[in-house]
Amino acid sequence: MARIIRCECGFVAHGDTDELVIDAIREHMRADHPELLETVRDEDLLGWIHIE
Repeated sequence: MARIIRCECGFVAHGDTDELVIDAIREHMRADHPELLETVRDEDLLGWIHIE
């Protein structure tokens, strides 16, 4: 089952594991929302994951 995180801007990060989807959303944040990188923890991101 795929794991996803949906960003408020519409971007959807996909991954087969929690680590992969967190890596994908971190890459997106680095490119499009750099101000969030230091404020959002991995523990926060784990709570944003949906399984589809």
